[in-house]
Amino acid sequence: MDDTHRALMERLFAPADGGVGACDVQAVAAALPLAVARAGHERLGLTLVAGKVTVSAPALGGLAEVLPGAGLPLLLRGASGVGLAVFSAELALALLEWCLTGDIAAQAPPLRPLTATDAAVLADFTDPMLSALGGETGPDWARGYAQGPVLEDARHLALRLAPGAYRGFATTVSLGEGARGGTLFLALPGPQAPASPDRGAEPFSAGALQDSVLAARVPLRAVLWRMQMPAAALRQLAPGQDLVLPAAALARVRLEGAGAIPLAQGRLGQAHGERAVRLEGEAPGGALPPPAADVAEA
Repeated sequence: MDDTHRALMERLFAPADGGVGACDVQAVAAALPLAVARAGHERLGLTLVAGKVTVSAPALGGLAEVLPGAGLPLLLRGASGVGLAVFSAELALALLEWCLTGDIAAQAPPLRPLTATDAAVLADFTDPMLSALGGETGPDWARGYAQGPVLEDARHLALRLAPGAYRGFATTVSLGEGARGGTLFLALPGPQAPASPDRGAEPFSAGALQDSVLAARVPLRAVLWRMQMPAAALRQLAPGQDLVLPAAALARVRLEGAGAIPLAQGRLGQAHGERAVRLEGEAPGGALPPPAADVAEA
């Protein structure tokens, strides 16, 4: 964890101020280590030890700041709204190793991207942990949660969680003798948080939706030329074989979006030592022959 990320985590996990519901928050914080140990023992047959729990009251914007670089962020679905659970990569990989092999190696494996399949395996721990956390006598806002989907992109957080203050709980979790483990963070909407978008409310503005949509990545394809050849000749193509392109192709590069929709036309060139396309205007409808079943792209 670099210094910037550590500073963001320290700010997010700063002690929350007291006030209405402070006793409930502290009760949930006290229940978290027991919930972790109970879920580990009863569902995984594993001894898990949670450290001191740090309580915070992050706003939605504060949650978004710490998500880049997080190991495995998961949405939590509950009667009170949508919450968030974040497993550090080290903790997630250690739990996955135990669930899949029944053993924990002394040496941690190299970190890797975590997937929805990994999340599905971890639900065997997350769901009973959340159930034990709320219990039957805990505050309403902490009960009834279950693991939801992986939060694939931190920019989608404003679309999935309601704005307002959250109840944050951060702790370290060690496995067995404590050689392996990592951090666990939970954020649950407080009693005053608006209903979540998943429950039919509209907690985000049109501007926020527009910003999130415009921030999404869109695939583009630069097409130099299209040529037709018999299917038999196409099957005989081999690595190293030359395909002759007309010189005019360099000045007729077409930029296409999804579905081969023409967006712009340009000229092939270079910029900073890399291949580049200089845009010269919108692509005319007849700039290149349309693709067909026996057409090869170059």
